[in-house]
Amino acid sequence: MPSDDLLPSVVPPGSVHRVLGQRTVSYPSVVVDILTTRRIQLTEWELRRFTDPYWRLYWPLTEGGVVSIAGRLTPLTPGHLYLIPPNTTFSTTLRGPFSKWYAHFKLGRLADRASPGIYHFPATLRIQDLMTRLAASDPAGRFPWLTIQFVAEALSLLPDRVWFQQRTDARVLKAMEYMSAHLSVKLTATQIAKYAGLSVRNLNHLFQQELKQPPMRVLLDYRLDEARRLLRSTDISIEEIAEQSGLVNRHYLSRLMRQYRHTSPAAYRKEQTWS
Repeated sequence: MPSDDLLPSVVPPGSVHRVLGQRTVSYPSVVVDILTTRRIQLTEWELRRFTDPYWRLYWPLTEGGVVSIAGRLTPLTPGHLYLIPPNTTFSTTLRGPFSKWYAHFKLGRLADRASPGIYHFPATLRIQDLMTRLAASDPAGRFPWLTIQFVAEALSLLPDRVWFQQRTDARVLKAMEYMSAHLSVKLTATQIAKYAGLSVRNLNHLFQQELKQPPMRVLLDYRLDEARRLLRSTDISIEEIAEQSGLVNRHYLSRLMRQYRHTSPAAYRKEQTWS
């Protein structure tokens, strides 16, 4: 039933704006942030107990790739697509030369907490059509609209349990939220542990148990992701990006990006620039 109560609004105060009604559904904020998308041919693909803070979407073009999670092998088969949520620990190997199309992306804090694992589905007609259009698209195109559509279509196939069976300890989530909200601040393990209601020893133990990484490495991943986001979406200087992401200065940022992301800030920014 309609109501005379004003609904919450993001319109700036003072604007001429009045909405009457009843809100029945409110969804959490979700973004589709494409980090990388490309086709690749591999003769070697050896990852060992690897984990990342972002989603992976694989579309195999040939046979040969294998993903292992907790000892269970999943061969990557053409005609199927595969989704690996953030913070999933996995290994990979090849049984022969392997070609795939892939995307790395993030969805925001809530959706990125999906239950870890690997989820695979036969390609729907809609997905097959999108992949045909992607293969024929201009790689110099200005925006990745087809990739976003493909990612959204793949995510729609996930069962509800993926979103609601989050197994990460609540104290680890609390620590992760604190870190991601204070990237520009110099944080210590003691500060993070205190906010999560843990000792430093228990904080380290829980992160190793849940994420297979120490908390300060997770914090570093957050900072590198923020630096890459700023490199993609802003024109501010690399020095300022280093400061805003908590990585001290451009020299330290450059060293860490080369070590952990195998590129430099300038090269990464150039990759995101259209001619």
